[in-house]
Amino acid sequence: MAFIDKNKRTIVYTDFKDEIIGVREEEVIDIPTMTGQQYAKKVEDYLRDHLDHIVIYRLRSNQPLTPTDLQELETKLVEIGEDDGEQLLSGLLTRSEAPSLVHFVRHLVGMDRSAAQAAFATFLDDRSLTPVQIRFVELVIEQLTTRGVMEPGALYEAPFVNLHAGGPDALFAGKENIITGIFEALESVQPVRALAG
Repeated sequence: MAFIDKNKRTIVYTDFKDEIIGVREEEVIDIPTMTGQQYAKKVEDYLRDHLDHIVIYRLRSNQPLTPTDLQELETKLVEIGEDDGEQLLSGLLTRSEAPSLVHFVRHLVGMDRSAAQAAFATFLDDRSLTPVQIRFVELVIEQLTTRGVMEPGALYEAPFVNLHAGGPDALFAGKENIITGIFEALESVQPVRALAG
């Protein structure tokens, strides 16, 4: 470096003019802060991590919810979605095809086993039922505990028909009051009926 000739460079001045050829206006794209999948994961994590929260506890234990309880739950789920919370919650409920928010939440968190057993205790204690009939009632309790919700039509599908191919009507033939009672008990634990007046 020391042996390189030092040349003097002349300073060159230019006179460029900055010309704007045109302005292109585009619509501003609103990019959500969270995708629907991310939101669904956050909602699931929140619900499973807060099973002892009073509203979720009431829903799991088949206790009625007040409109205030429902509003509190909805507000919390909207907050999880930040600025897009209302839109994300609405989209999540639409994709899940749940008939209501309480139905959706119960499906995710399940039903407390003791609450399901209490709803069907009459049948579990009925000494006139055969072991297969008792197993049928236990399957209903297992489904509610796991899935939180169960439509009455599911009683005519597997695993219930595995106990008797004729379904509940044939399994409880001659005991129509029992099968009617099971349908009524199943209806009584549906989360769409979980709202208090």
